[in-house]
Order: sequence, then structure tokens, then C-alpha cells
Amino acid sequence: MADGLPQIPQLSPGAIKLDDTLGAAFIGHFVTTLLYGITTLQAFMYYKRNGKDSMFLKLAVLVIWIVDSLHAGLITGAMYWYCITSFTNLLAVQKPIWPIPTMIIVSNVSNSIVRGIFGYRLWKLSNHSWIMPAIIAFFSVFIVVDATYFAVKLYSIPLYSDISHFSWSLYLGLSVEATVDLIVAITQCLLLKGFETGIRRTDLVIRVLITYTINTGILTSLCAIGALVAYAADPTKFIYFAFYFALSKLYVNSLLATLNARGSLLGGRRLRPRATLSKISFRQPTLSTDPSSSYDPESAAARDHIEFTTVITGDTPSGLDDDIVLESIKDKRTESFP
Repeated sequence: MADGLPQIPQLSPGAIKLDDTLGAAFIGHFVTTLLYGITTLQAFMYYKRNGKDSMFLKLAVLVIWIVDSLHAGLITGAMYWYCITSFTNLLAVQKPIWPIPTMIIVSNVSNSIVRGIFGYRLWKLSNHSWIMPAIIAFFSVFIVVDATYFAVKLYSIPLYSDISHFSWSLYLGLSVEATVDLIVAITQCLLLKGFETGIRRTDLVIRVLITYTINTGILTSLCAIGALVAYAADPTKFIYFAFYFALSKLYVNSLLATLNARGSLLGGRRLRPRATLSKISFRQPTLSTDPSSSYDPESAAARDHIEFTTVITGDTPSGLDDDIVLESIKDKRTESFP
């Protein structure tokens, strides 16, 4: 038996259905480790491709990855104790052990950091308005306090079935979490929509980022709702474990996917943060691609066809320089005047 873990009395086989309890938790652990592998890969890609990001953002990504690694380790340790250390001891499945409530605290710390970065993006996208970041910060603190309360209570109960005495905390926390995720996603979409310029290439980038935002925001909200519904449907089953184990990993992957998408949407080419040149340049009309060909500006052909190229280079919209990678917008038009 592992040191520091409780001695569990034996129970006759068949009294607990492992498929609904340990089996569901095991599936959640499998999905969690899979997502952790994706997180690690995305973190590696982030540091390889985004060397120009601020030191603050780089440090935040490192902290998130470390906390996420701790989260994966706690779940793996809990599953090892249930599946290996307490093998054949079925009553042990119903006993909360310290890695589970600790994992809840660690998970919410990671989620709060991710929300903080999204709040910072909203602050920049909204021209430094503090309204939405303040709302996100308030609810994030509320969620952390609620999760800490739930975890402390979980440390002290003998069986998972006793969660029913403070299940209101679980319902409240997951409901607020799902709501905040939707608010963040919708607000980002509306702000990004406001940066559309009518230039096709720029608008395409913004629409792709809006799609990323919708997909990641809805995914984390659905996962939180799934955990809530699974517990409400049957508190004796551990199906809600499967959802909750994966929730933190979805947060981290949604952030890293958004950060890495910036450099790949336009082939990894970046626009200088503040370009202010806007010009129209004319070039001498030619009638042939052959440099040695002769050209007579007084000829009838020259008078009938005037070719010009417009090159437009504009500022990166305020608030998007850290979030959207835009290349120089080249709008080339060739017009003929009859």
C-alpha cells in the first residue's frame, strides 16, 4: 500500500459496478493523457514559432504547461492507486484520496490563468476597456473559491456518495464556468468582427480566428455542462469524472491552438507591428514581357491601355498585433480604359 493512503476494508465482488465507476474514470484518464500529449506538442510548437512574443506571454505558457503536467500526474497517481494498489478491493473505488481534491485545485488554477490571458486579449481588442476583463476576473475568482471549498470538503468525507451534502457547490461552480466560457467566446467574436476591413485577405484571417474562438469556447462549455449533467443524472457513477478530468486539458489546448494559429494562417509570415505607409505607385506601361522590346508612349496601343499597380500597406489594428498575424496586403488591379 502506498504511504499516506487509507486502509480500505474488503468488499464482496459484485457489490460495485466497475464499468460505471472505475471504468468511466479510466476512460477519462485515457482522454486526459492523450490531450496532455497534444498540449506538450503545442507548447513545443509555440516556443519554436513565436519567438517574438512578449516575455510575459512566454512565461505564462511555461507556467500553464507545468501546472498542466502536475494535473496529469495527479490523475495518473489516483488511477494507479485505484487500479493497482487497491486491486480486488472494490470498496476503495468509493473512497476519495488526496490526489483527487488536489487535482481539482490545480485544475482551477490552470483554468484561471488561461482565462486571464483571454481576458488580456479582450482588453487589447476592446481598445483597453476594463469591463469584460473585470467580469472575467470576478467570476474566475468565484470559481476558484468555489472549487477550493469543494476540494476541502472532499478531503474530509469517507465516501464519494457524501458529495450529495455539498453538491450545490459542484452545480454552481460548473454552471458559472460554462457561462463564463460562452461569454468570453461571444465577446471575442464580436470584437474580432469589428476589425473586418472589407479587404478579402484580412477578413479571411479574422473569420478563421472567429471560428477558432467559437469552437474552443463551445468545447470547454460543453465539457463543463457534460460533467454537470452526468453528476445530476447519477451521482453514484463516475461518468462526471471523465468530463472533469478532460476539462482543464481543453482549456490549455484551446489557448495554445489560438496562439499557434496566428503564425500559420498566412504561412507564418508576419507584418511589422506598426506600418504606416499607404501609397499608390505607377509604373511605365509595357506591351511585352520581353525587356528588350520597344515601346512608343505615343502609339495607339499605349493610349488605349494604361496599367497600374496599387500597393496598400496599413496599420495592424490596435489590439490585434499580439493575436493576429497579418502579412502586407497587396491589392493589385489592372484596369483598361476604353
